[in-house]
This record gives sequence, structure tokens and C-alpha cells, in this order.
Amino acid sequence: MNTLERLLQDDLNHLIDRMAATTHPGLVTGCGEQRPDLLAQLAESETRLSTVRQSLLRGYAAWRDALEECSDLWALADLAAAAPAADDRRAA
Repeated sequence: MNTLERLLQDDLNHLIDRMAATTHPGLVTGCGEQRPDLLAQLAESETRLSTVRQSLLRGYAAWRDALEECSDLWALADLAAAAPAADDRRAA
């Protein structure tokens, strides 16, 4: 589990803990019977939460790839800068 996954899991755990502490048992069943519109909104919200989480994880993977690419290019630039100095020593 990477750093972002741990952060997102921690946020989700806090949400679940808060829901467990502030709601009563059977809430979803009662809500579905009394307020089906609210139950539908809850389902949409949970779907959005999942979608945004996936998007963040994909974005973080792209971020890590970009960091690696940048690091590799700096290493290549360093090697390219060192190459003429090595050629100069051979010529002498």
C-alpha cells in the first residue's frame, strides 16, 4: 500500500467511524422505506467516492512515473556532461 492509499484509507476509516458513532442500526433500511430519494443520493455519493479514489490513485501513479522520468533524464544529463571530461583525459 503506497502513501496515498494509506491516506485515503485513513480518511475512509474516519468517515466510517463517524458514521458508526452518529447513526443508529437499521438506518439504511428505514431510509430506503421512508426516503428512497435519499437512499439513491447515498448510493450516488458512494459511487462518486469510489470513482474519485480511483482517479486519485491513477493520478498518483502518473505522478510517480513523471518523477521517475525526470530523475532518469537528470541522470542522463549528468552522464552526458561527464562524457566530454572523460574524452579530454583520453586525448591528453
